[in-house]
Amino acid sequence: MSVLIAQHGHLDRSVAAGDKAAVIAMIVAGLAAVAAAGVVLLGRELPRGRFVAALAASLAVTTASLLVSVTRADDSGLFPDAGAPRLDALALGEQQVPVLVVPNRPGFNLVAVGAPDAGAGTDRDRLTAGERRPGSAHTWVGVDLPAGPSKLWVSAGGATGALDVDTGADAATAQEALRGPDGPECASAVVGALLADGDAVPGACPSDGLSEADAEALRTTVDFLAGRGERSIALVSDDSPRGVAAAAEVRSAAQRAGLSATAPDGTNRPLVVVAGWAGAEAVVRDVDTGAVVAQSTYLAPWLLSSALLRRASGQQIPLRYPPRDPAATDYLAALADRVPGEAPSAAGYLAWHQARGRSVAADPVRLYAVAAAPYMPGMGGATAHEHGSTPDWLPGGLIIPVTGPLPER
Repeated sequence: MSVLIAQHGHLDRSVAAGDKAAVIAMIVAGLAAVAAAGVVLLGRELPRGRFVAALAASLAVTTASLLVSVTRADDSGLFPDAGAPRLDALALGEQQVPVLVVPNRPGFNLVAVGAPDAGAGTDRDRLTAGERRPGSAHTWVGVDLPAGPSKLWVSAGGATGALDVDTGADAATAQEALRGPDGPECASAVVGALLADGDAVPGACPSDGLSEADAEALRTTVDFLAGRGERSIALVSDDSPRGVAAAAEVRSAAQRAGLSATAPDGTNRPLVVVAGWAGAEAVVRDVDTGAVVAQSTYLAPWLLSSALLRRASGQQIPLRYPPRDPAATDYLAALADRVPGEAPSAAGYLAWHQARGRSVAADPVRLYAVAAAPYMPGMGGATAHEHGSTPDWLPGGLIIPVTGPLPER
């Protein structure tokens, strides 16, 4: 898959679909020029047979050279693949604004714009206003795109521009999770894979199912709490396939360990959160403000996101990778260089890691504690990039291991 990413700190602007015609016209013009030159230079000096052979050879060389140029443009990501997720930058006023289109197929698409107060649509005069979504600093818009080439209009900061897109001819429906609250997490995984220049863009959204690695991490968390002497835990989930499976996993592990696992009821006990970004953001906010009583908050592994960590709710999270290891640091650097404003996430990092042919599933689980900087009203979904620094898992805070490798079940 071609990836529309520059090499010098910003996303490349792709060659528009109409520019392909310009390249073809260049080829035709080049052939015509060669033919004219051949007539002038060769026609007078060579016998007819040798002239025709020489002209044909010259035309072949010129055609091959020009076609190689077009092929190289495709390989470098200048021509986007039809029907593949699109990550690009669009000039809006004096800014280059990141735009993500997932899945870039006919029908419903989720569009993320790296600017506030953005809108998008297929009609320049009737754009749909975007909205902030939990766990993300981008503006999100649902847009129905037609099959084949079209223009996606985007507005932000008082300026409007068009992105040439090609959804291909396959009318396969988008992942259902893109339409709901888990859409931004799904899109974050796509960004991670695209950043790795990999061909393996995730075919499913993270919330579509519970991985065995994450199930083991949840069982490990419950066993840790039982070993600490807890007799009861609170549990918050959602109705996504992953949330339902995760809640069942936690309840089964709690039963084996002799713990009860029920919804929050005002009792001061550990709170285990296995919802997606939207549900988790609401929970950590309520714990922070005192609306929900909890001894501490144990987040599922997929909830490693700055928007879910900066609140003071005693977050702890089981991870198979140190957030400061070299690979994670490389992922953060890729975000800073290529997708300004994008916050790091567990989904993005794991997709980036997998696209590079690696996995963390076999690594041991450790429990990490979050020491967040004080949360100030109005911070919303702001990222570290917006405050003038590189992206970080938790700007101004710490994520530190509180256990060694934990035994898994």
